[in-house]
Amino acid sequence: MDKFIELYRDPMIEIGNDDVVHEPDEIAEMMNYDRRNQMSVTEKRLLVQMIADTKTEITDTRTDAGETINRTNFHNIITAFGLKSFFETELQFSRIKYKVRALTWVRFLEESVPDAVVTPLLYSRNNDLRKAAQAYFMWNSAVEPFRFFDDGDYDRYYRDWDKIDIHSILANRRKAGLTIPNVSHWVKDSRNEKLKPLFASEIRYLNKTEECGELFDTFIRTSNIDLKREIACTLGKMKHTDDEQNLVDAYKTQVEPVKVAIINAIVDMGTGRQVRFLEQCYDEAGDYSVKFAAATALYNYGTAGRMAFDVKQRQAGAKYKWIFDHINDPIINRRNAV
Repeated sequence: MDKFIELYRDPMIEIGNDDVVHEPDEIAEMMNYDRRNQMSVTEKRLLVQMIADTKTEITDTRTDAGETINRTNFHNIITAFGLKSFFETELQFSRIKYKVRALTWVRFLEESVPDAVVTPLLYSRNNDLRKAAQAYFMWNSAVEPFRFFDDGDYDRYYRDWDKIDIHSILANRRKAGLTIPNVSHWVKDSRNEKLKPLFASEIRYLNKTEECGELFDTFIRTSNIDLKREIACTLGKMKHTDDEQNLVDAYKTQVEPVKVAIINAIVDMGTGRQVRFLEQCYDEAGDYSVKFAAATALYNYGTAGRMAFDVKQRQAGAKYKWIFDHINDPIINRRNAV
């Protein structure tokens, strides 16, 4: 690794930061790389790791400056070193751990390998390899990429990390202009309850307004508290006011965390029709978190809400005075901590 850092890191950073696109032949010359000297498999693995580390370093630096790296140049760096064929060879002939690593590298470096190379790995008996292959396939394939979400095998081997991975996959497909399926299908029908809240949140991230109409039925039917919260949040953030009254009507039978989510959703919708509802939420709350959420909601609910907030503040006894102090002065916690 040290050898590659010494030889290639600085010119690679320069090329990755350069707004001018450089072709692979030019890059090989700029980096003083002689293509006639074949690297060993081990050397190629070390080189790919260094390229990934360098890309991370450049991305972190450029993001702070509000800029992006030259992705075309990074792709051409991969081409200049002949690494596209290396990825295919790794996936076909290497040991399992190297196949998993190669799939990770390909995704991070925003490269691709033929579906024919990845397809056999989708059915590997090794869980890690199968999951990595499925994730890559969903990343950029156009051929039924999300069928794995309907497969009990995917749910059975679901990991918490998959939440981050699925979000990354959907974000990449959106950026690349690739098809994204009806996400609400898995909000309703995923076999793993941990997956459902994730898909409910992805609806708002992907701005899939057309899918909001199906969410409230699931909200009523499910006993999954996290799912109820995410559905309420999504309906609010998406300003799906068709379900505003439905959320209000469902409020009293919900547990406290869901009540808070409904209150926040009503504020996000911002219709101005629910001042009385928010007052009732405050008056009837037996839980501090709900009472605080309702008071905060009134404060942020337009002129009528602020007037109601002022009334509640005047009426508040010593027991609840702290709620209004904190809402009026959000940094009070910091001052008290000093």
